[in-house]
Amino acid sequence: MNEKERTLLQRTLALILKPVLRLLIKNEVSYAEFAEMAKQAYVDVSYKHFSITGRKTTFSRVAVLTGLSRKEVVRLTKNQSTNQPVAATPNRAQRVVNGWLGDPEFIDENANAKVLPIQGESGSFSALVARYSGDITLGAVIDELLRIGVVRRVEKTHVELASTGYIPKTDELEKMRVMALCTSDLLNSAVHNLLNSEEPARYQRQLAYQKLSTESAQQFKRYSEAKANELLLHLNEYLSQLHSVTDVCDGESHRVGMGIYYLESEDHIEAQNDAQGEIQNEIQNEI
Repeated sequence: MNEKERTLLQRTLALILKPVLRLLIKNEVSYAEFAEMAKQAYVDVSYKHFSITGRKTTFSRVAVLTGLSRKEVVRLTKNQSTNQPVAATPNRAQRVVNGWLGDPEFIDENANAKVLPIQGESGSFSALVARYSGDITLGAVIDELLRIGVVRRVEKTHVELASTGYIPKTDELEKMRVMALCTSDLLNSAVHNLLNSEEPARYQRQLAYQKLSTESAQQFKRYSEAKANELLLHLNEYLSQLHSVTDVCDGESHRVGMGIYYLESEDHIEAQNDAQGEIQNEIQNEI
């Protein structure tokens, strides 16, 4: 890597880190704690992505790759078993919601989630839970979805989705879990596109216009959310049908999906940071 590429990479990292640091500072996570997490991540990634086929990855090799001392690598390697990452798959409650939005038994003719009776052999919430929650009981699933504000009761005998998706409203930890998965997936796709030029690119697009009025920005926000939700509901239904007929007994299994996000910032804030604009232009040109 030449000096220009290294400088661009450092400035890119600073741009990525700022929203993360905003979250950490708000939650009183110190630099020392963040540095420890960064060290652990360096070690984890070295083992997972930079091992040599047919050879055991040694502490010394990881020390060379990361710049950490061998003693630090030994300590952090021992910590790997007790520092498990956020699960990369939907939790049981989220799988129930995905099934509710994609399974023909639980959606109406307009592909909207039905209001479901809690009990019943078919077309009910109990049938939905039995199909998508694994071995988690009906009571546990409904209590969790009610607690985080994803569903609400209709009288005493029915439940309905509070939004068109798995959107936790009252649980900060669950919001963080969802944020972590979405951000990690986006960055993994972006890094794949940067590092694997000989492989098919993963879909990664962004649309942005500047100097819109507040009224126009709000109008686009409402319009884009409706259209994005329409697309995601369609894709969820499509994936649900594929999932029901897919045979993974050949030993291969893939996690696939698509994420869409709304972006907004104020022009006068961006104007105060010309360097950030330059970074964004350079990143787009490089990609």
